[in-house]
Amino acid sequence: MTDGSNPNVGQVILLTGAVALFAAGGGISLSRLWADHLWSRLAAKACMWFGVAVSIGVLVWHSVERRSWLPLEDNFDTFVWLGVMLALFVMYVQRRKPIGGLEWFVMPIVILLLIGAAVFGSARPHEYVRGAWGWVHRLGAFGGAAAFAVAAAAGAMYLVANKRLREKSLLAAAAAPPPSLSPGDPPRFASLERLEHVTLAAVTLGFALLTLGAVTGIVQMIFEHKATSFAKVALTAVAWLVYGLALHSPITPSFRGRKTAMLSIAGFALMIAVLITVQLMPTSSSSGG
Repeated sequence: MTDGSNPNVGQVILLTGAVALFAAGGGISLSRLWADHLWSRLAAKACMWFGVAVSIGVLVWHSVERRSWLPLEDNFDTFVWLGVMLALFVMYVQRRKPIGGLEWFVMPIVILLLIGAAVFGSARPHEYVRGAWGWVHRLGAFGGAAAFAVAAAAGAMYLVANKRLREKSLLAAAAAPPPSLSPGDPPRFASLERLEHVTLAAVTLGFALLTLGAVTGIVQMIFEHKATSFAKVALTAVAWLVYGLALHSPITPSFRGRKTAMLSIAGFALMIAVLITVQLMPTSSSSGG
């Protein structure tokens, strides 16, 4: 007897196709480091758009089978939705105000989320409080994770761009003008200032959502008399403190730049650990009637 919330073999195969498309798109985009051609840009965009379309097709198929169109109702649906939203975010930014190399850092996260959907999607979804309170908790927790994924990608780009600039400054004369790009040159990253701004904006949004998700989760745990794993609470608390430090960077010069970028990456690693802990350590109820 199958559960409608569990993905069937066809959905997993289709999701694997989406992973392959995103991987191909990211690989073609990364090849622009060596030679940037019009065909490689178009091919990378096509792969990513087809990847999004296939992922949405999986979501539609899954919703039809479980007879519910509400998002985030089970593990499979949640991970696929997060992957689709991150991919759409990258494509929107790259179309409106491009950040060179953004997809190289975000697409691996998208691929990991889709793989997570296939791995954890077959597990029984955790039960949450019905109604608005439960939805606030889930949207806060998963929305915060998505924002922190963007912050981590921007932070990683900041570290790479900062390293490249320092290496260039050692080789180039101080008064030498920056070389102009020809059509075959690799794409440049955005400025350090813009990458830092993107990181802080994503951290600010993610911190607010994480706080909302943590508070509503604690209230649910108290009122439902649920026992939860110490590891889950501890990792969430440490992630909250790490992002709290990152938020102080605008008013604390010692935390600006590279330290903020490293904190955003460390915080996202903690969030991934929290999500894995939630899946591997199911909550137990200790209610008394």
